[in-house]
Amino acid sequence: MRMAAMTLVAAALAAVSTSATAQATAASNAEKVAQYTTDQLKSELNLTADQVPKVQKINVATAKSLQQLIDKYDADTTAKAASALTKGLVAAVRTNQTELKKVLTPAQWTQHQGNKAQRLALSQTEVMASNLDLTRDQILEVQRINMDGANKLVAALDKPMASGKPTHTALLEAAKPAIDARDAELQKVLTVEQWKKMATTRGAFRSLLVDQASGPTPAPAAAAPKPKP
Repeated sequence: MRMAAMTLVAAALAAVSTSATAQATAASNAEKVAQYTTDQLKSELNLTADQVPKVQKINVATAKSLQQLIDKYDADTTAKAASALTKGLVAAVRTNQTELKKVLTPAQWTQHQGNKAQRLALSQTEVMASNLDLTRDQILEVQRINMDGANKLVAALDKPMASGKPTHTALLEAAKPAIDARDAELQKVLTVEQWKKMATTRGAFRSLLVDQASGPTPAPAAAAPKPKP
C-alpha cells in the first residue's frame, strides 16, 4: 500500500515537473519571439530608450496570447476551431497594434502603418515563431521569406481591392499564388514536424494574412495638444 502511494506521489511530481518545464519553455519562446519583434521595430522606427521596454512588454503579451491561442486549438482540426483560431489571431494582432499606437509618436505610427508589407511580414513571422518554436536562424530566414511574400501579396491584392469591396473568398483566390509560392519556400526552411504543424493551421494563417493585407490602414495617432502659453 505504501509503495503504491509512493508511486502515485512520484507520478504526480513528474507531471508537475513536466507541466512546469512546458510552461517555462513557452515563456522562454514568448520572450524570444517578442525580443525579435522589438528589435525589428527598434530598427524600423528608431525607438527611444524609453520606448523600447514598453514595446517589449506589449510584444511579450502578444506572443503569450498567440501561444495560448495556438495551444488551445492545436489538437482540434475542425472548421469551427480553425475559424475561432483565425478570429483569435486577428484580435491579438489588432490589440498589439492598438497598444503600440499608445507608445509610438504620431510620426512613428504613420511610418509603421505606411510600411504595410514590412508590418505584414513581421506579424506573420511573429505568429509562426510562436506556433512552430522557430530557432533564431529560422526566424531570420522565415522573415526574409515572409517579406518577399508580403510584397507580392500586397501587389496581388491591389486589383481586387481597387474594384470596390471584394468578398473574402475573392481575396483568398487572388492571394493564393503569392501565398503558395511563399509556403514552398518556407517548407525548405522548416523541419518536417514544423511543416506538418503549420499545415494543420494553414487555413487560419491564410485568413489572417489576407485580413491584414486587405484591411484598412489605421489612422495616425493624434498629436498631443500643445500647452497653452
